[in-house]
Amino acid sequence: MDNKDLIGRINQSLGKEVPKSIPLDDLSGVELTAAIKINDEIRKAARYEELARGSFDIMERAEGFSGKIIRVISAMIRLNTMGRIVEDIRILSRSIVEIIAKELEFDNCSLMLKDKESDYLELVAGCGKGDRYNRAGNWKTGARFKTGEGVAGRAFAAGKSVFIADITGDETFKAFDSRVKVKSILSVPVTSGDDRLGVINFSHPQQGNIYDTDLEKIMLLLAGFVGQIIALSRFYTDMVQWNETLKDEVGRKTAELTKKNRKLRKLALIDPLTGIYNRRFFFKRLEEEFLRAKRYGDQFSLLFIDIDNLKPINDLQGHVVGDRVIKLLASCMKEVGRKGDVASRIGGDEFGYMLLESDPEGALNFAQRLQEKYARHNLKGLKNLTTISVGIANSGSEKFRDYKDLYDAADKALYEAKLMRNTIRIYSKRKIYHRAQLPLIH
Repeated sequence: MDNKDLIGRINQSLGKEVPKSIPLDDLSGVELTAAIKINDEIRKAARYEELARGSFDIMERAEGFSGKIIRVISAMIRLNTMGRIVEDIRILSRSIVEIIAKELEFDNCSLMLKDKESDYLELVAGCGKGDRYNRAGNWKTGARFKTGEGVAGRAFAAGKSVFIADITGDETFKAFDSRVKVKSILSVPVTSGDDRLGVINFSHPQQGNIYDTDLEKIMLLLAGFVGQIIALSRFYTDMVQWNETLKDEVGRKTAELTKKNRKLRKLALIDPLTGIYNRRFFFKRLEEEFLRAKRYGDQFSLLFIDIDNLKPINDLQGHVVGDRVIKLLASCMKEVGRKGDVASRIGGDEFGYMLLESDPEGALNFAQRLQEKYARHNLKGLKNLTTISVGIANSGSEKFRDYKDLYDAADKALYEAKLMRNTIRIYSKRKIYHRAQLPLIH
């Protein structure tokens, strides 16, 4: 073969889209050596071209993957913001699917959450391109699948994503809404730690390998992030409910304690037989009133009251009848007394009464009215009639050092009154006390 034929074969080989080796038939010597070298170069060029095409494919895939990652990060940022400001789980779910569908350009996206009280998944939110779903209702929510049922149920039960390239050949597929065209679907479980919360579904109106492996991995990552947001939202909601429950419980317990404290205070300060104040409260209040009167220059009267002839009643008719007599005197003190004054049972058949803002003459009038009231209400059936004796001391009539001196003065006046019975005595160091025609204590 001459050189002209060899050059023709070379041109014929190079004219192809994919260079082919030069035929080596009928070549010899220098021509054969040259042809072998040329064939080696052709094979190298073919390999370089194949590597270049592979590199371009890798670059395109890497660029597409980077774009998806950027959109996922953008979606995560928006979801994180929504998770902070949205408390209602259904409103949050609608926001999640809207953000995912918009940022990642999915045809259809829906979110199903497991019911806390049952073994069912419930459709809580959905979003689709062209908005074939009911705009007013934000999808036909409320559909329920049992875990393990349908593509979503299988993904939830298995704890891993499930992709169906052609739903027409999958008997387990269950549609949410017949108005939405779905041919392929990817279901990804939504998790928070070891807890499975639900499933995110991505569907497409075309069949085939719409969702590649890279996108599936990205969706698993995104679903985990969504799970954390939902878990935090539920925790916040539960915390608010716990706080309200705790607040109600604290309020109820506080009311109960307040009621019990009132009862305890009543038991501590009220005489159980008569229903008026007891000795403990009376002397505490006496000290307070004495200091107040001394500070502001006011005066008040202290009356000690004792029932005459009560012992014979207790001895002859019993203490039950004697208690009726004691209660009668307490009732008369309430009827004659004024609002703001302090009536108390000091002990046994002895009573104390603080007549506030009263001079000795006012105290005398009060004591007389009390005797008259008691006489009119005397109990029937008593074998011995009872009367009352009263001793009076006024805080402003003498220079008392403290409330104890005032108490002693009233006690002395009562002692003198008891000597005569059914009598009123006013404590005074003077022989004549205004117009009161009564024996005075010297």
